[in-house]
Amino acid sequence: MTLQTNFEIWAQIILCDRDKERIRKFFVDEIGINQKTVIRRMHLSIYYARRPMLGVIPLVRKIHIVLPTAETRFMVMAPGGENPSPDIDPKNHKVGIRIQRKSTVMSTIIELRNGLLKYETESVLGGRSPSNLKRNAFGSRYYQPHIAILRTGSEIDTDLTIIGNLFRYRIEDLTFDKFIIDVVPAKKVAKTK
Repeated sequence: MTLQTNFEIWAQIILCDRDKERIRKFFVDEIGINQKTVIRRMHLSIYYARRPMLGVIPLVRKIHIVLPTAETRFMVMAPGGENPSPDIDPKNHKVGIRIQRKSTVMSTIIELRNGLLKYETESVLGGRSPSNLKRNAFGSRYYQPHIAILRTGSEIDTDLTIIGNLFRYRIEDLTFDKFIIDVVPAKKVAKTK
């Protein structure tokens, strides 16, 4: 028996510390959410893969991307969570902000994503359909640019529209200041010969 190490690749843009704190204060001070349920490392995933890809190396690069919050909507991080549904209670799921497809930052997100899609070779995909601008080869089937902001159990109101409107009024834009690519070993799995 041999141990085989799998790798994961994460490409993300990271929200600046100032805006993470503004979001935390908004939820804790204005909405009354327990600060333990506010996610600390807020980011937007650009790309994810469960295989090493030749040519993709770890990276940390400074960037400056400003996302107007008017181009965002709150969502429950569950299948069908983009739209309000009596079957999906935000208290029982993570809550995030999705970026609308018509957003002014989408061209930058697409450019960063395309920089990684070109490394998806047949040997990496292993029979999977390749990723594109709307679909992922690995992880969640559909690519929906979003920022997770609250953990499960946040006790947030079931009507995210009201909180979303207040959020967009109080916080007009969000700034991403880092682009990172992490290439990390996943858990080791035993392979029999």
